Amino acid sequence: MNREVFNEVSVLWAEHRGQFCPDDLRDFEINGQPVMLLDLYMAGCLTSYVGSRHAALSATQLRTVRECARDLRALLPRVRRRENRAYVARLLRIADLVVRDAAAGDDYREQ
Repeated sequence: MNREVFNEVSVLWAEHRGQFCPDDLRDFEINGQPVMLLDLYMAGCLTSYVGSRHAALSATQLRTVRECARDLRALLPRVRRRENRAYVARLLRIADLVVRDAAAGDDYREQ
């Protein structure tokens, strides 16, 4: 675990938790799923990640974060309103940080 990444994720997640999913995004779907589900999937994984104090996620949780990152990346260009884009971009940034940190940890463990 990279402590700087963990700290950034913790701050971004605290900011994100303090906001509701914008109403405009509630009608969006990506890959056949409502955006609200992506937010909920990420919430479960990120609560575990931040709550563990060791950035620990199970393989299933990490796969969920990867899939959410893929879907959020596809969604972002479709979102027009600035505040909605910021909401999606922050969630994507969190997902990318978690995935990259996990990959770096895997690389380290393989050496």
